[in-house]
Amino acid sequence: MAIAPHLYAQKEQSLCEVTVRGVRPERFMVGQKVQEIDSVQLTRFRYSTLADFLQFQSPVAFKSYGAGQATSIAFRGTSANHTAVLWNGVNINSPSLGQSDFSTIPVAGFDQMSVQYGSAASCVGTDAVGGSIQLRSVPDFRQKGLQTLAAFRLESSENYTGQVGLRFNQNAGKNWTISGKTLLYGSIFNNYFGSEPQRTRQGESYSFEPTRTTQKGAVQDLYWQHQKGNLFSLNLWLTDNTLTIQPHQVPLREVTRTQAYRVLGSYQIGKTLIRTGFIRDVIDYGKGENLTPSHTEIDRFILRTEHDFSWIQSCDKGTNLKIGAELVHYNARVDGYGDEVKRENRADFYALLRHQFNGKLSASLNLRQAFVTRFSPPFTPSLGVEYTAFTRPLTKISLSGNTSLSYRVPTLNERYWVNLGNPELRPERGFNKEIGVTWKQRLAEMNQFSVSITAFHNLIDDWTYWNPERNYRVENLQQVLSKGLEFTFGLKTQWHKTQLDANLNYGMTDASQQKTYGPYTQDFIGKQLIYVPRHTFGGTLTATHGKASLTVQQQFNSERYSTFDHSGRPFAPYYLLNAVLNYQFQKRNFRSDVALQGNNLTNTVYPNLKKNAMPLRTLSLNVIFYFQSKQSTNES
Repeated sequence: MAIAPHLYAQKEQSLCEVTVRGVRPERFMVGQKVQEIDSVQLTRFRYSTLADFLQFQSPVAFKSYGAGQATSIAFRGTSANHTAVLWNGVNINSPSLGQSDFSTIPVAGFDQMSVQYGSAASCVGTDAVGGSIQLRSVPDFRQKGLQTLAAFRLESSENYTGQVGLRFNQNAGKNWTISGKTLLYGSIFNNYFGSEPQRTRQGESYSFEPTRTTQKGAVQDLYWQHQKGNLFSLNLWLTDNTLTIQPHQVPLREVTRTQAYRVLGSYQIGKTLIRTGFIRDVIDYGKGENLTPSHTEIDRFILRTEHDFSWIQSCDKGTNLKIGAELVHYNARVDGYGDEVKRENRADFYALLRHQFNGKLSASLNLRQAFVTRFSPPFTPSLGVEYTAFTRPLTKISLSGNTSLSYRVPTLNERYWVNLGNPELRPERGFNKEIGVTWKQRLAEMNQFSVSITAFHNLIDDWTYWNPERNYRVENLQQVLSKGLEFTFGLKTQWHKTQLDANLNYGMTDASQQKTYGPYTQDFIGKQLIYVPRHTFGGTLTATHGKASLTVQQQFNSERYSTFDHSGRPFAPYYLLNAVLNYQFQKRNFRSDVALQGNNLTNTVYPNLKKNAMPLRTLSLNVIFYFQSKQSTNES
């Protein structure tokens, strides 16, 4: 009976633990589905892009042109513009496109990740209409000494990845401790899958469009902690990615180069956070000889301050309040906007409140108001409740519910593009409701499972659309309703000396347009949105025995349509199967992880966005070398 606190105490006790430093925004997302990604999985798949990793970890859909090519996310039937991607609390979506390319984000670039489903505009701001991805860099002051890392990946498709880095932690005088991480990474995607067209089981033939992608980047995280708890941090993330379509055919060649320069400086003084940052996003696109590519360069200057208040009566009763403000100034130099530099100011003011009534009931009330130059975002509150309906030493059943308003500020392209942009656009507005139930059960000392079911209903109005009937001028035309169910199952058990871990997920999403906006749109009503699968299934199964482990990944997507009226033939359903066999060698302070990985083991041919198929079966060798100058108290 004494094992129960180890199973359930973490959530309740965190109210006491957070009195030292600021509270993460996820803490205030009461009643919403928030998935914390296991750090072991992040380490095991450090070679993957965020797109390749997440498609097996969550019931979200990705729209991809292929390995190393543009990949966007679709949360609960919404578009890529409706997902906020935050790095250390700052939205890094491209201001011109309003989205992130998940093929350019390496899993190795951050330390923690959480996936939040549904609207979170009150907590994180614009774009979080369908969901948000939280990426965090965190210090580890428990680890002592210096750890170096060298890693490489060789894939049969002539795709290569390399990484080198180090972590360190040492005293800096009497009162300060310094901790940090340096990482350099790079990838080359030649994407050689054979020269012959591939055929599906239905006999359809698809070819692979020749592409070549190079990616490189650097991550630098530095932390100085005072013995009183004050923390200064500096986070730097530089990226440079070049995608070339038809690299050997000059008349057909298309070259897209994207660069990002991201710098954040933060100072945590007790419960007060002051953060300043600078982000520059660059896109160069050209065709053929590529002598004069179109150029996009957007700078963001960021200032944020927030303070946490805590009134803690006990570990299962108390109140947390976070109030804050963020100011962002934009300078946009874009060929498509004309010769004039476009400048814009944005401000967000927010108050996030969470109250733990007792060990069973908690609630949150969050408020946010944004202000934008020549634009009027709506007021966005949210209300959430979690209730433990049944608890026993080995069993816990919880109920949750949340309702929230959300918004999306139009992209700079939508507002300022010459002739096609529309400065008079209204903000997209979402009304999200969701309820869920979670059952956690411990069967024995080393055996436990959890099951959760979530139902959601999200109505989004004034959805923008580049209207072909108006020469593709962007307008607020569409109304979209997205509703569905999500099911997750987790299992941890031990059989003899083998540890078994299973994480399975299923999602059913019905996303359709609800009103007509032209003479030909009547046939669109009630039909599944393009490229959104109605059913998704995925999961990861891992067996660990001593220093060896075997991980199996699987993913299923139902059919997807490429036309609004479903007049064209849909893309067929497909199932993917991956496997990773890993072995760890260790001798004193030296450790190596060697893995043999197979992707798309069933050799499935499956088109995605374009009429070219996605990668076939590939094999890769993954090797990581670690050297620790001094034994640490935890694994890297």
